[in-house]
Order: sequence, then structure tokens, then C-alpha cells
Amino acid sequence: MLRILIIIMVLMIGIIVGPMLSGHQGMVLIQMQGYRITMSVTTFVIVEIVLFGIVYFIYTVLKAIFNSHSILSEWLDYGSSKKATKRFETAQLSLLEGDTNKAIKLLDKSARFKNNRTLSHLQAAQIEIDHNHLEQASSHIQQINQPCPSEYQFAFSLIQLKLQLKLQQYESAYENVEKLLDKQPRNPEVLRLAYQFFTETRNFQEIIELLPAMFKTEIYPADQLTQIEQQVYAARINQLAGSVTSGELLAWWNEQPKTIRRNNDLKGQVEVYLGHQIK
Repeated sequence: MLRILIIIMVLMIGIIVGPMLSGHQGMVLIQMQGYRITMSVTTFVIVEIVLFGIVYFIYTVLKAIFNSHSILSEWLDYGSSKKATKRFETAQLSLLEGDTNKAIKLLDKSARFKNNRTLSHLQAAQIEIDHNHLEQASSHIQQINQPCPSEYQFAFSLIQLKLQLKLQQYESAYENVEKLLDKQPRNPEVLRLAYQFFTETRNFQEIIELLPAMFKTEIYPADQLTQIEQQVYAARINQLAGSVTSGELLAWWNEQPKTIRRNNDLKGQVEVYLGHQIK
């Protein structure tokens, strides 16, 4: 709006200077029903400049008051697209420099412009989750307009799942995990979060079913994945031993890959529960 005001002021000055240079100042006549106002061009221009100044002052005050995502703030168009983009870029730089507080503040300002809103809130929520500021992270998630724009839906689901795991909201997290695995079954971040969820809920069988994808996508170093595999199978054997019959445990064991059945430690664990050796 300031640019528009400057342009209008330049035009007004031109209207004043032009007639003055030609020696004909001219007059302005404003006539309405019951009213007739006559003034010089110079006076008219000065009045217009004052009025535009008042309008700009009111605009500035309203922008400060309605510093939200309301319809009025949208109409006032808080900040330009270039400013919002610059703030977002500066926030990324601040994040790389380790100044997370500054990054959050810049992302909050960037989110006031509708084109940057979703991405700014997602980035801010991720930072807050990383620093265990869960209430603030929830606030950012809630401020994202629903339904979330399709281009941000996957990222939104990932960040929402991270927050759900932090808050131990396992019922809603389960739905999210299922949807993510259905859409992106080979995505490393999805697999990491799914592994975390199933570990926290002690669903070792689900982890066993994830292991091939975890190895294929190399979400962790090979030796760490091997250790995870050993621990998960050992936990699952203990789990089954306390809940199923010997015949059911043996049937489950025979369904496992050969590499697992040839693992002497795991095989010995099964034999202890069965009370006899197995082939």
C-alpha cells in the first residue's frame, strides 16, 4: 500500500506543478445535492494527500490489531509474498545456525501470508517436536487449514505422527502408521516411525514384517539392523511362549525365513520353550 501511496503522491504533485508552470492553476468543483465546493487544484491535492495519509495510518493500525488469520487480516494482506518468502529463507538459515528461537519467530511471521502458511507451520512444528515443546507443536499443527493441501499431506502426516508418538496417542498414531505404510511402504522416514511405534506398543510381529523393507532401504547401518532383527525375534519368541501352545509356537517358527531358523541363539530359545530340540 505504501508504494501505491507514493505513486498517487507523485501524480498529485504533477497535477500541481503542471498548471503552475503553464500559468493556469485551475479550479476543482465538487457538486452534490445541496452542496457545492470550489477549491484550487493545489488545495485539492493537499487535501487528497492528507486523506491518503490518514487511510495509510488506519491501515497500519488495523494490521497491527488483526495480526491473525482472520478474514480481515487476509484482506489487509499482511506482508507481501516476497517478504514472506524472505522470512522463510531467513528462518532456514537461523535454523542451520542453531538459533531455533529466531527461526520459530520468523516462521510465525511467514505463516501469516497464505502462500507460506502450511509449510511454515509444518517447519515450526518439526522444530518444536525436536525440542519437546509439544504444546507449541500442537498449536502449529492445529493452525494448518484442513483439509491440508495435497502437496503437503504426506509431510503433514509424518509430522503429525511424530507428535502423536511424543504424546503417546497410540490409537490415532496407529491409523496414521497404517495410512503411511499403505502410501509409502518404502519411505525411510515412514519405516523409522513405524518401527518406533511398533516398538513402543510391543507389536513385534509387525516389526518382523517390516524388517525386509528396513534392510532394503538401509534405514540404519547393516550391523544395527542385524542387532534389531535379533532383538525383535527374541522378544517375539518370548511373547508367543507366554500366549500360545507349543504346537503353535513351532508352527510359527517353521514359517520364518531360513536365515532365522539357522540362527543358533534363536533356535535354542525356541527349544527351551518347546522342551526338545528342533531340526
